[in-house]
Amino acid sequence: MKYETAHFGSIEIQDDQILHFPDALYGFENEKEFALLPLDPNIESPMEWLQSLRSKELAFIVTDPFLFVPQYQMVLSDSEKTQLQITTTESVMIRVIVTIPKVHVDMTANLVAPLVINQTNQLAKQVVLTNAEYDTKYLLISQKEKETA
Repeated sequence: MKYETAHFGSIEIQDDQILHFPDALYGFENEKEFALLPLDPNIESPMEWLQSLRSKELAFIVTDPFLFVPQYQMVLSDSEKTQLQITTTESVMIRVIVTIPKVHVDMTANLVAPLVINQTNQLAKQVVLTNAEYDTKYLLISQKEKETA
């Protein structure tokens, strides 16, 4: 099916590429269907677009938190596993929403509210972690990396 986007214009999304968020994203109660798209189809990047299929202007930059925080941990409740129909951890993909300010090296990721995606059935949920170990504005590029860049 064709969808209109602000960043890519008209794009073709297959039904099996549609991520279904039954509970929607926090703050976006009417947004329940999204697709993951490459940040730029012409370059390899650890970032992707989470594009709303309802609102062409709504898209979030997301990334795999394990690329930046290898020790990142989260535990899903039994009800969250049931809701997403997760039977094996191999089917789970985790993404976090990234904020990129004008000074790109100050980009942050929200490690407190990851997106959990069951790749088997495309069900997804934004989960809020209750431990204080993570931050909503985790710097993706450390001060040391900024100095050597």
